[in-house]
Amino acid sequence: METVLKAWTGFLASGVEGVAGLIIALGALQAAVNALILFLIPKRRAGSMQERQTEYIRLQLGRWLALALEFELGADILRTAIAPTWAEIGQLAAIATIRTFLNYFLQKEIDRAAQIQFRPETPSPLHQFKQRESEMKNVPGNVLH
Repeated sequence: METVLKAWTGFLASGVEGVAGLIIALGALQAAVNALILFLIPKRRAGSMQERQTEYIRLQLGRWLALALEFELGADILRTAIAPTWAEIGQLAAIATIRTFLNYFLQKEIDRAAQIQFRPETPSPLHQFKQRESEMKNVPGNVLH
């Protein structure tokens, strides 16, 4: 029975790590798409607006990374339940400590940047792209009709 529980806990920990990897991949994809859109939108806006949008993308990615670190920490906690030796428990404790510190400082950076740079009225690059696209459709003689 104990062997079965250890096996299932190991599978569960691996699943939680898989979720963390998926969160990182999707967060990075979202950031990459938003950054690409930001590059492709005509540069008629003020430089500070682009900096705010870049910061917004960075904050979004940072939040996804922080969430993924929480999942990784959860997987580490599950693994401590099945670690048979003190050496393995010590390695997991070191990894968990590093991840906790990373998450703490990442969250501090996110909070600081959100207070300084981000304002709720800053639209996302995707929203701006869609708004620009709809404006272009209303221009007479435009082939996007």
